Amino acid sequence: MATVPGKRIITIDILRGITIFAMILCANIGYYSDLPAWMFHGQTPPPTYEFNPDVPGITWVDLVFPFFLFTMGAAFPLAMRKRLESGVSKWAVTGSLFRRWLTLTIFAIVLGNAYQIGSSTQPAVVKGIFSIVLWGVMFLSLVRVKDEKKTKLLNNTGLFMMIVMAVLATDWLGLTLSRWSSDVIIMILANVAIFGGLIWMFTKDNIRLRWLVLLFIIALKALSSYTPQVLAWVPSLSCIGWFFSWGYLQYLVIAVAGSIVGDMLQSHSRSEEKTEIDGYHIAAGIIALAAMLVQLWGLFTRHVLADFIISAVLGAAFVAITWRRRNILASLGYFGFAFMLVGIIFDPIDGGITKDHCNLAYMLTTTGMTALTGVFVLALELKWNIKGRGLSGCGQNPMLAYGVTNFFTGPILAMLGIGAWLDTISLGSPFWGVIRGLVYTLLMVAVTCFFTKKKLFWRS
Repeated sequence: MATVPGKRIITIDILRGITIFAMILCANIGYYSDLPAWMFHGQTPPPTYEFNPDVPGITWVDLVFPFFLFTMGAAFPLAMRKRLESGVSKWAVTGSLFRRWLTLTIFAIVLGNAYQIGSSTQPAVVKGIFSIVLWGVMFLSLVRVKDEKKTKLLNNTGLFMMIVMAVLATDWLGLTLSRWSSDVIIMILANVAIFGGLIWMFTKDNIRLRWLVLLFIIALKALSSYTPQVLAWVPSLSCIGWFFSWGYLQYLVIAVAGSIVGDMLQSHSRSEEKTEIDGYHIAAGIIALAAMLVQLWGLFTRHVLADFIISAVLGAAFVAITWRRRNILASLGYFGFAFMLVGIIFDPIDGGITKDHCNLAYMLTTTGMTALTGVFVLALELKWNIKGRGLSGCGQNPMLAYGVTNFFTGPILAMLGIGAWLDTISLGSPFWGVIRGLVYTLLMVAVTCFFTKKKLFWRS
């Protein structure tokens, strides 16, 4: 398997890059552009875009979060096993998990409060400059460079400046800062990162035990969904609700499953045996991608039975093609089809798949869909050594990519008047609605890849 310096596995970086690309695109396509409902979250359809948890189905937009969770889980063995094998103690690695949790938690709170900048009564130029400076401060606070002393100096300087920015935000912009204001996506990632990392540490040499832990988490999710009174004794912990909720841990279903795939990929990348990829394996990769796309049709249009039958046929075809050519690509495909088909079965049990409120059908199906997308990417990588440099560059620097649009490129476009122009021309125009999203997304890719090439990564 092709790798980049530092034994990175390109497949995971590309998958994460695809996720980030889709994340920024779906957040910036033009609302009120007469785009179809499948261009938005399944539970926030046009024309009102109001949240309705009773609307079943998912769209490609609803894949962003599980794809990211899955790749986070897949990165657990890649990051931690290497450190353990280099002589770092288990306690030190565990300590790094807590530092990662703390970093992500603070980042979530900073973002949550920073989103209020747009509501300030200050002129647009002032708000834009403040946002860009804040992004620069976040850069200093989170950046990693090769020299550890320089990293600490930059991070400490950034933290000091962050305090100054907080004072200015309250006195100058009139914002009300609160620890309860946070980016819920990053807060969930923080909790999943520490608990998922600890689960991997505990089961790193016993994959069967990790499967049992995963089944236990799935069972708890089922209990909380179908018989909530069984878990009524669990304390609400409202006093620490600003950084922890039991509800966050349900997403371990996806992350722990991803960690199993991460171990599979790492084991393969270390194998001296060369993996031969022929036309049959490419066909299998195309079948895997087709099965993933079928879900977007069947579960959105609610042709669930047809979706299951077609998916089962595609799964059988995948097995028939790969059974005598079993390798990492085949194993990943079997994993993906198993999760996806079980997830489809849960669709009627859950009353229809929904991202919000998240149900088992959503978790299991999207876990399988992520794995099958990985099969397609892996097939291309193994056959033609495709590196997807733009996508993998974003995938290697996810936290930088996450904030660059809101606090750097977006404010620049706003101050130049381009943002308002894109807003105007995208109204009622599906074409310009998509172009609006692509402009913001491609700028994000350009900025993120620039810093990735310069080896300037944000802690994540």
